[in-house]
Amino acid sequence: MIIPEQNILLIEDDLDINEAIQSILKDENFKVDAVFNGKEALDYLKNSHHNPSLILIDLMMPLMNGLQFREAQLQDPRIANIPTVMLSASNNFEDINKLKFQGYLPKPLDLDSLINIVRKFIKL
Repeated sequence: MIIPEQNILLIEDDLDINEAIQSILKDENFKVDAVFNGKEALDYLKNSHHNPSLILIDLMMPLMNGLQFREAQLQDPRIANIPTVMLSASNNFEDINKLKFQGYLPKPLDLDSLINIVRKFIKL
């Protein structure tokens, strides 16, 4: 069994947004690992000895988007139960509900909302 670690996996293809989210969360003392698409995230999770406590994932990305990642995540019992929050400018709540995301943060991100949803899943 893989033990959860008190960290966040950020999956965001836009380098500026990726770095900004990492910086904000690290300033709040959260540990953040980041990748740039769903395929990289699946590889990261497959090779990790610890599952993250939370996944923050963008919807629109190259190679494997957020919905494709979530479908693959739900098929894998090792990672299916990791809380996953979608970050997106889209407001397609049908996909959010169908794929059982634990939350949704609209882009552009509100900093307080970002920090609050992370604190919901990770207690420091």
